[in-house]
Amino acid sequence: MIRIFKKVLKKIIFLFFSIINLFNFHFKIRVVGNLFDTVRMFLLKISGSKIGHKSIIHANVMIYNPHNLEIGNNSFIGSNSEIFNYSKISIGDNVDIGTQLYVNTNNHLFENNELPINEQGGTSKAITIGSNVWIGARVTILSGVRIGDKVVIGAGAVVTKNLEGGYVYAGVPAKKIKKI
Repeated sequence: MIRIFKKVLKKIIFLFFSIINLFNFHFKIRVVGNLFDTVRMFLLKISGSKIGHKSIIHANVMIYNPHNLEIGNNSFIGSNSEIFNYSKISIGDNVDIGTQLYVNTNNHLFENNELPINEQGGTSKAITIGSNVWIGARVTILSGVRIGDKVVIGAGAVVTKNLEGGYVYAGVPAKKIKKI
């Protein structure tokens, strides 16, 4: 009986968030604390996110499409982050992300001078973040980027290109600083 109730509840909540996404409302939960972390993780999982064991997404994290988010084990996303995941975003194991992360899988097109920019559409490319990565506060990660394993990204960096594993990166745009 309890299993049936859980399945029905999951389907109802998934349907609810699917309808919300159709009307361009976005998934944002503004509660804090251990109990609320557990509730937040539960709601994200039943709305399609794949979140590993001991992973936490802190308060005020905006996730546009929870079903396009995959997080490994023991990873952390800091508060006030924005995740515009129109394509898939994969985050590995043991990833520590500071506050106010900005990640966007979308990019605007500007190929025809005759058309207004807002009528030219865009592209969307997946973003992959490897394992054992530390991303500082207020980092921006743009469409199509792959971040290797064992990477440190300094606070305020803007990641526009793939980052090779085993290095520290910082700056705008992010540049290789030193080997780990």
